[in-house]
Amino acid sequence: MSVVLNSSIQISEFERPQPESTSEATKFLIQCGDLNYVVSTPVKILVETLLTSQKLNIPLDKSYQRFSQNKASPEEIMALANKHIPSTLFAGAEVPARKTPFILSVNLLPERILSYAALPLALLFNKWLAFGLVSVFIAIHIWLFPTISQSAITGIPTSDIPIFIALMLLSYFIHELGHISACRRFNCPHGDIGVGIYFIFPVFFADVSKAWRLNRIERATVDLGGLYFQAILLIAIDYYAFANQSSLAYLLSWTITFTMLHTLNPFFKFDGYWLLSDLSGITNLHEKMAKALQAVKNKLLHQTPIGIQNNKTLLLLIPYSLLTIAFFLYVASFLLRKLIQTTAEIVSMLKELPVSGFLSAAEYIVYQGEIWVFIKGVVWIALIFTLLVFYTKRIATLIYPKAQATGK
Repeated sequence: MSVVLNSSIQISEFERPQPESTSEATKFLIQCGDLNYVVSTPVKILVETLLTSQKLNIPLDKSYQRFSQNKASPEEIMALANKHIPSTLFAGAEVPARKTPFILSVNLLPERILSYAALPLALLFNKWLAFGLVSVFIAIHIWLFPTISQSAITGIPTSDIPIFIALMLLSYFIHELGHISACRRFNCPHGDIGVGIYFIFPVFFADVSKAWRLNRIERATVDLGGLYFQAILLIAIDYYAFANQSSLAYLLSWTITFTMLHTLNPFFKFDGYWLLSDLSGITNLHEKMAKALQAVKNKLLHQTPIGIQNNKTLLLLIPYSLLTIAFFLYVASFLLRKLIQTTAEIVSMLKELPVSGFLSAAEYIVYQGEIWVFIKGVVWIALIFTLLVFYTKRIATLIYPKAQATGK
């Protein structure tokens, strides 16, 4: 029985910087629709063998000899193909629905509009212009950061919250536009910009899945495109905040900075994940991060050798994984302090009411116009508690990956 592959398969070289051995020096990218596979040279030869045999109608063994310089019978070639080629690449195979991390998602701007809108913005990726803009951002942001950090404590009036939310959403959109513009810079096809629900949060997203076909540096540029555009936005926000001593602008700057750092965390499949994967050439990053931490844990508890001297993957992943844990612990401790502080403020507010009883207290709060302050406090408590649970679970699943697998 012959093996037939999907005729829409595309093959291109996939770079691996500083390979660990000669056999790993060349990897190839196989694309079929929304599917992307990074494969070794022998698997790439098998795919080329089958596609060429199908297209030119030549015997399978002749096609195989042409690409591999080795001889094999058609039966042996088909056995190898069935064993090593992903089943989703076969003709007529059921292609799984594209996986997304979103509970719900909706496309907002289609590719045909973005392709025109992002074209002039692609000029911002000139390396000298980018170097200048990033340098200005770093200088201004570091200079103002003590004041920016203070804004996270002082906050803003309740009346400014709607405009704050609107501007944050705009910054998220600009972030995604940065990814799309980077694709345009390298003439790489892209998809739409949309909005979705990740965990409990509304997020924007951009379809840049075709960036896999770019080289390593170009992929990294696409990964950083969103942060780059937000850095440009922060130059304007920081200038406005300083010129007008605007608490709203300062808080906006702090929040955008926090989200940028959060995006760089490789434990989520956000920009930091893809950036680390592209720069290192390590695929299936989460699985390997968990294994790296397991190696550290086994070393500490059971004195098992890590083997880091002969494994450049571990040499990179162990410190990065530990930094990830440190970041999560910092965020979790910040959320815990905020939870305690906000709860104490609500309790203090209730104790100071000149009335007793639930209904009387509620009526008094509404009458005094404090209802929005009270609602904001309760919402903050619920949100912070949810985030705290979320981050605690993430820390646990990173350290104990088996618990994560069981949960699925």
